[in-house]
Amino acid sequence: MPYKVETFIKNVATNVGEGPHWDPETQTLLYVDPEAGNLHRYNTLTKIDEMRHYDDNTSLIVPRKSGGYVITDGLNISHLDWESGVRTVLASVDQGTRNVFNDGKCDASGRLWAGTMGYMEKPVFPEMEVASLYTLEKDLKVNRHLDKISLSNGLAWTHNNTKMFYVDSMPREIWSFDFDLETGNMTNKQVLVKCPKDTIKTLGYPDGMTSDVDDKIWCAFYEGSCVIRYDPETGQEISRINFPTPQITSCCWGGKNFDELYVTSGHVNITDDQAGSVFRVTDLGTKGRPADVFLG
Repeated sequence: MPYKVETFIKNVATNVGEGPHWDPETQTLLYVDPEAGNLHRYNTLTKIDEMRHYDDNTSLIVPRKSGGYVITDGLNISHLDWESGVRTVLASVDQGTRNVFNDGKCDASGRLWAGTMGYMEKPVFPEMEVASLYTLEKDLKVNRHLDKISLSNGLAWTHNNTKMFYVDSMPREIWSFDFDLETGNMTNKQVLVKCPKDTIKTLGYPDGMTSDVDDKIWCAFYEGSCVIRYDPETGQEISRINFPTPQITSCCWGGKNFDELYVTSGHVNITDDQAGSVFRVTDLGTKGRPADVFLG
């Protein structure tokens, strides 16, 4: 594949750049640096990268149709007014635990999916099977869909919303479910991709994920220096994008035609000159769909 990788925003994450979301209305790239408590909004027209800092783990940011953003901070899902910086808690989960929220995104009905992860003393060793996958519905009701999760991560759907894909990083698996968009119900769990045990040092851990217009799924690999494109029916690798830094965390489609793949990376105990950068990949021969926003 004659793709092109370029460093889009260099060394911007102080810990782990994550959760990219392209906002087509403003041509901005939203992303987070969770343990640093930083939320970023990079305007591709002005080249200005705005940041909001909080003392909580800020692991996702998604536009809210009614204005502002939905974010996770610690174990809260909150509304953020960017201009004032004011956060308003919409819901809380996993109270009384040491969990924190991790990755999340909205489905085509406008509900927010967000999962938690166990307390992590050092990367990548969270408390195992103590976390969950939740939705925040449009009426702001919280539903729990999966439990005994260790490190909740990437989410993706097919264009007709009959299949949902989900990553728990610790078993190093990508799961496939039959999906009902109206109810949000997930059924018929299948292990689509199971990373071989002997690849942990070379491939690392499956992390953030997206899908393209051809319904192929793209998964970033933390400690694997790559994003891999998979067939969603067979789980077979189709192609691979390699990066000049190991901690590749997530990806999303953006640009005016949604044919640019934006890829975030981590900066944890590594010193290479691209660590913590956001990359842009072009000439991939496919494109994505606009990311969904929260309608609650």
